[in-house]
Amino acid sequence: MNNFLKRTLTGSIFVAITTSLILINEWTFLAFVLIANLWLSIEFFRISSHDQTKALSFTSIFTGSIAIALVFLGKIFDINNSIYWLILIPALFIFIEELFLNKQNPLRNISVSVLSLIYITMPLITSILLVFGNNLDFQINSSKEFHSELLMGILILIWIFDSMAYCVGVPLGKHKLFVRVSPKKSWEGTIGGAIFVIVAGIFMYKFFPVLSQTDWIVISALVIVFGTIGDLIESLFKRSINVKDSGETLPGHGGLLDRLDSFIFTLPWILIYFIVKGLTA
Repeated sequence: MNNFLKRTLTGSIFVAITTSLILINEWTFLAFVLIANLWLSIEFFRISSHDQTKALSFTSIFTGSIAIALVFLGKIFDINNSIYWLILIPALFIFIEELFLNKQNPLRNISVSVLSLIYITMPLITSILLVFGNNLDFQINSSKEFHSELLMGILILIWIFDSMAYCVGVPLGKHKLFVRVSPKKSWEGTIGGAIFVIVAGIFMYKFFPVLSQTDWIVISALVIVFGTIGDLIESLFKRSINVKDSGETLPGHGGLLDRLDSFIFTLPWILIYFIVKGLTA
């Protein structure tokens, strides 16, 4: 099976599973977020291990899972936001555990462990805040009502951007976008993907009317800018330690982090957009 067919088949299965988990109900969405946090964190720690780092992977993943569960349950059952401070308990154990393990490079180990929470867990928590936004005026702090349309639309835009950048960049790419970090990415591919995403954003409100046409166009622009940066950041991690892919679980694509790097880096910026919009409205 050639690489294109392998990518297509794997991508189709991945999209079907991801879409199902997000759209069925809030509990399957929670399963998606928890699985993604576990999977992405394992791949991130796999990358860091090539740099002689022995991260506190179990404690970090446990902390991330607890944080995700607390935020989700807080939204479902309208629990006082003070409960979120409980996240500090397992997070502080990262430092305590390293104190007693007597490993080399303790500062690096702690740094990578905490970085996984910032780089992976926090954006996934952002996805929870987004799906529990009000369906009409999108007040981020509203709870109980689960709406997956926004997150699904964001994923579709990112998939369009990645796919079309690849399809345009492979045959036409001549001018390198950021050769020091990612030699294969080209300006032609990025611009081609951007054109398709903007066009998709213009019509996205017809399929996902949870937001206005203007909002979808702004989100499309955020996907282009920060999706590209997120992709380059993950490439920076891998290139610094000479690793080609974050994993081998998605044939033709690499690992899950290779597929969701743009997604997790873009989500916080979309949340910031809605917060700023709400403050200036």
